[in-house]
Amino acid sequence: MRGPTKEELVKAVRGWLEGEPTTAEGFHRKVAANAMGIIERELTLWPACEAAAVARMSAILGETGSYDTLNDALAEAIRNGVINANDPKVFAHLKQTSLDMLAVDQPRYRHSLKGEGQ
Repeated sequence: MRGPTKEELVKAVRGWLEGEPTTAEGFHRKVAANAMGIIERELTLWPACEAAAVARMSAILGETGSYDTLNDALAEAIRNGVINANDPKVFAHLKQTSLDMLAVDQPRYRHSLKGEGQ
């Protein structure tokens, strides 16, 4: 017998939390619902974003590894001046990763810099 998936659990809990709050629990329910929304988006959106970021960092660094390992290596290389943060590939990676993180954490924000000269 198969139990519910993470996504199904998150949707079920979030649905309950987004129901009509009572006076005593209204604020806390909204905070919990927002947290559950972030978790849901991390489960559904972030894996593809992370894979794309790993591919970009691998190309920049000429190395392979996990997201955390490559992210640390890229930060160290920028900090030490080995890689220039103004390099178009680095800037594009940092911009896209930031936009992807915003899509997960703050879905109501605009997730594009089109029209801003970028």
